[in-house]
Amino acid sequence: MTNEEKASIYHSLLIRHDKIDGKVADIKSEAAGMELNDTQVKQLEVLEQQKSQVVSEAQSLFPDYK
Repeated sequence: MTNEEKASIYHSLLIRHDKIDGKVADIKSEAAGMELNDTQVKQLEVLEQQKSQVVSEAQSLFPDYK
């Protein structure tokens, strides 16, 4: 895979991560300082798992970079 291809994939992953972050922020703002309900907690757990997956995919593009 060329560096240009990696850069394109990385860019897509960053956009995906940002969208997930936006969803996380939306859920947290719904609570507006109150306790999150069970549905919101479960949604946040799923979104955090998705963010972790995106990070793993990004890191796999550059295995030699530490």
